[in-house]
Amino acid sequence: MELDRICLELVERFKRLMQAATEVTQCYQTTGSADFVLILAVDDVEAFKSFVKTKLNTDSNVRKFKSMIALDSTKIEPRSTL
Repeated sequence: MELDRICLELVERFKRLMQAATEVTQCYQTTGSADFVLILAVDDVEAFKSFVKTKLNTDSNVRKFKSMIALDSTKIEPRSTL
């Protein structure tokens, strides 16, 4: 996802919103074409649409986002080096 403005206050506000969102299981601030990558866990497409409507579309600093839906998981091996 891409933010409109990258200033410390707005980035920190977005991080707090994502920490509070129960649908978000992982949130990464990234370099390159996306400012953040979010990993969500939702029950169905309607729950995803609700997240988009209430969390992303209401944030005036969210410029755009792309979504991908996982159809299958081949490997999940969580590691933490942070």
